[in-house]
Amino acid sequence: MPIRFYLHTKVYSDGRRPIYLDARWGRGAASDGQVESRLRTSTGQSCQLANWNADRQRIKSAEPGYAKANNELVKLEAAAGLHIDRAELDAVTLTPEQLTVLLKPAAAARKAAALPKPGSSTDGTVPGPPTPLTMASLYAEWQHAYRGRRAAKTLSGPQGLIDQLERFRPGLTPLDFKPDASGRCEVLQDFCVYCMEQAKGRTGDVGLFNNTISSYLKRLRKLLKFGRYDYEWIEDEYSEDVDREPLTFSEVLQLAQHKVVEWREGGNKHSLRAGIRDVFVFICLTGPRYGSLLEVGPDAVVFDHLNGAEVPVLEYYTYKNRRNKEKVRVPLDELAYAIWQRYDGKLPVPSLGKFNEAIKQLCREAGLTRTVKVLRGSGAKRLEERQPLWQTVSAHIGRYTFITTQHEGGADIVSIQDTVGHADINTTRKYTKSREKDRLTTTRGAFATLRNRQS
Repeated sequence: MPIRFYLHTKVYSDGRRPIYLDARWGRGAASDGQVESRLRTSTGQSCQLANWNADRQRIKSAEPGYAKANNELVKLEAAAGLHIDRAELDAVTLTPEQLTVLLKPAAAARKAAALPKPGSSTDGTVPGPPTPLTMASLYAEWQHAYRGRRAAKTLSGPQGLIDQLERFRPGLTPLDFKPDASGRCEVLQDFCVYCMEQAKGRTGDVGLFNNTISSYLKRLRKLLKFGRYDYEWIEDEYSEDVDREPLTFSEVLQLAQHKVVEWREGGNKHSLRAGIRDVFVFICLTGPRYGSLLEVGPDAVVFDHLNGAEVPVLEYYTYKNRRNKEKVRVPLDELAYAIWQRYDGKLPVPSLGKFNEAIKQLCREAGLTRTVKVLRGSGAKRLEERQPLWQTVSAHIGRYTFITTQHEGGADIVSIQDTVGHADINTTRKYTKSREKDRLTTTRGAFATLRNRQS
């Protein structure tokens, strides 16, 4: 089942060439065992001829936006392989036309919308029954309807749900999620069980965590609501709070002082490990979401008078919901301001996946190895394990660390809420936690106080 990418001979006015996908599958169940099936189709990506690596079939780093475009190629290659493998396992014939619809649901939905509607045939023939709308097609229509009004990350959010639905039972329609007279839906129940027992996560482990299933249910409700199907009956019984372990302030300083060894010379600023460490420390000291950090520019720091002195303040906007945004102002600690000056306000912010992978390695090298407990649920099962701190660190832990250390330093919860841009103060309360040692001391102190009263 070879899948490759190549540059088309067509040349755009700016000298770029479109990148095409070439997929072949043959003589198995997916091709009806007759002849080799083949699909050649545009990927929607393009680049200059000089910036195409034909051996790796990827765009070189000299091309602007190469990382995002290469990520899209990886996703497309994985999706094509998944659909072909699934057809082989299910002994279902997969035609090039069907694979095109699966890989490009938005384009298929637009093409279907342009066709004459049932009952409006112009050639005098009796139209056939309409093709049932699948969940993949509904997702494509939702994407098309909200393009330009929602961020790319938001538009791609339901993709994981759609991929799991296709693995669970290809071709599911919104009507399959209609409840019976008792208010239950066997398809949805079976899908949730499939997620808990058979579905594979991004790491390849079998069985998804409850919060992942919860996110699928929320997105299923969103898509059904968009399509004007019954959705209010779907209840989320899987959402649960995960007790994360933030860094202590001393651990943040320990990481900031760690001397980083670069693994290669001549890399760009987004590939330097010292820059990734500095960005994480900056998050721990200022608390922005990683997505907000991507939009922060050199003019985001202004100076304000505080207690008779000029203090650098980080200003940026955070979106509280789809329509409302709010300005967030965070006075910069001296270490945070030093990091800001080090990069002239142009922080080296790589892709989130690359960042999370690198910061774990850096925390391990810096000696952040204390053992923490990680507890998650998968259905009724409770999965508890002990892990070193560095293994649990991510960009979001930096934000979590900022909120926790602010709370420990005496900042009131309303000020913390305004500083991080939470819409609901209860969200901030979930972040503010006391350290285990402090809880034990408080508990022992309470009993000691009661004993003193008895004496």
